[in-house]
Order: sequence, then structure tokens, then C-alpha cells
Amino acid sequence: MEFLNRDEVKVRDLLSPNTKTLQMFQFLAGSPKVQSYLRAANRMAVSRLGYTDHGHVHAEVATWNALKIFDILDETFQPNIVAEGIGDTDDARLVVLASTYIHDMGMVVHRNEHPQASLALAIPILEPKLAEIYDDPAKATDILSFILHGIYAHDDDTQCLTFEAGITKLGDGCDLTKGRTIIPFQKGKVDIHSVSAMAIRDIILDKGEEKPLRITVAMDNPAGVFQVQAVLEKKISTSGLGDHIKIDVLVNDNRLILTQVKRLFRVQIEDTPDTISVKEK
Repeated sequence: MEFLNRDEVKVRDLLSPNTKTLQMFQFLAGSPKVQSYLRAANRMAVSRLGYTDHGHVHAEVATWNALKIFDILDETFQPNIVAEGIGDTDDARLVVLASTYIHDMGMVVHRNEHPQASLALAIPILEPKLAEIYDDPAKATDILSFILHGIYAHDDDTQCLTFEAGITKLGDGCDLTKGRTIIPFQKGKVDIHSVSAMAIRDIILDKGEEKPLRITVAMDNPAGVFQVQAVLEKKISTSGLGDHIKIDVLVNDNRLILTQVKRLFRVQIEDTPDTISVKEK
């Protein structure tokens, strides 16, 4: 099995020529301001907080994931932009691309409430470009509102209210592989989050048989299950698309029954004495 190299992911490979989505991607990828914000976001996340990658590579991988998921689910579902008579599929893909690519820019301000900070930074960047892409100012504003909702709702606890926002959240949540956390891990950040992330080799997105989307998480050892439960499942639960997603887990290419491992985790937690210290926990 060939595994995804995060540094080699290219969103451009998923975009058709002469589309509004391609115009938006070329703008964001070529914008000195956007790229500077992403570099600064990564300084905050990785260098200061010891968190996972939140910079350019994460933006590219999350957007690549989101577009792949969009194309899989578009055969089953109608994007809100289309269903509500605002635009076509290209408009919906533009929304997904834009909201996913810049969802973490607000990390330059702080981790806390970074979706709100991302909104403040995104509006003056997006408005002129949308006015250039769309002749109708009303439609440009509608498209902006969809993008802003996607950015705001990418946080775990915020319920997505559009198909497009749910796709953005899934694209973000599927960036789980060890490449995203390797720098903090090498710098000495060793906890359940980093150890779990280091166990995950790849995320495979494809059409499912039981449900429209199958997310296969390939890992070296069962420690990666924590990352699935603490990050991916949490994102899925507020994406609005949870009923249409099946997660498969492969440990060294052997299928793992996720519910059995999660049950074991719960038993271990419940059996933990109340008297032990926080450090021991």
C-alpha cells in the first residue's frame, strides 16, 4: 500500500481548468498575505504551543481531503448552494476550497477562539477577489457568507449547518497522519495525542458500500485509535454528515474492530483509582 506524503499533496491536481474554484485557489496560494498568515499560524501552533502543523502544508492537505470528500459525496448529496438556488457545483467547490484553505489563519492571534480571528482576517482578503470572480455583488456576498460559515464551524464543538461547511470540517479532521505531528514529537512533546498521531500512517478516502463515504485509517499500532476517537470522530459528530460515514481501521494492514478497542479504553479509564495524581494519570 502506498501512503500519502503530506509534503507532496497538490490541490491543483484536483481542479479543472477554467473554473471559479481554480481562480480562487490560484489567488490564495499566490497571495503573499495569506501565505504569511499561514507561516505565522504555524509559528504559533508548532513553535510556541507544541501543537500539530497548522500552516501551509496543513492548508493544502486539509483542502485536498475536503475536495476528495466533496467529489465522493456530491454523487449522493446536493450542496446547499445548489439546493438553495444560489449557484452551481463549481460555486460550492469554491466555498469548500476557500473555507478549508484559510480556516486556521486566526491562529496568528491565539489558539483560543481562532475561528473567530480567522473570520476577521479572511473578510478583507476574500471580498475583493469574490467581487472580481462574480459580476453580481449579491451573489458574491452569498458566496462569502458560505465561506465564513465553513471557517467558523470547523471547530469541534460547532455544528455545521451546510453541506459545504461539513466537508470543510471533515477535510480538516482527516489530516491525522504522523507527518503532521512529527516536529513537536521530535522536540520532545510526548503525550497521548502525539504518540497516537505518530501511529497513523495514512488516511484513505473512497466510496463506501454501506455508507457513501468510507474513511480508512491505516496505523502501525492501536495507539492511533485515540486520535480517531478524540479528533476525527469529534469532527464527524458535528459535521452534519455523520450518518453517512463509515470509519475502517487497519493496524499493519489488519482490520481492527473499532468498538472493541474503544471499549477496552473505557474499561481502563473506569478502573483508574481516584487517588492517583494528575501527573500519574
